[in-house]
Amino acid sequence: IVTCEEHNIIGGLGSAVAEVLVENHPALMERVGVLDTFGESGTPNALVAKYQLTAADIVKAAQKVLSRKK
Repeated sequence: IVTCEEHNIIGGLGSAVAEVLVENHPALMERVGVLDTFGESGTPNALVAKYQLTAADIVKAAQKVLSRKK
C-alpha cells in the first residue's frame, strides 16, 4: 500500500491507514508526503518537487514497497 498526501505524513492519511492495517491486516506500506518539516511558500509545481510529491516520487515509493514483498 502506498499513501500520498500533500501535508505532513505524521498524523495524516498514511498514519490512519497504518493504524487500520496494524490492527486488522498488517501489510507492506510506504507513505508519500511532507516529511516532518515546516512548509514554505512557492508555486504548486515547485513545492511538489521540493517536498518530493511528484508522480515519479510516488512511483519510487511503489517500487520500494514492492521490492520488500517476498
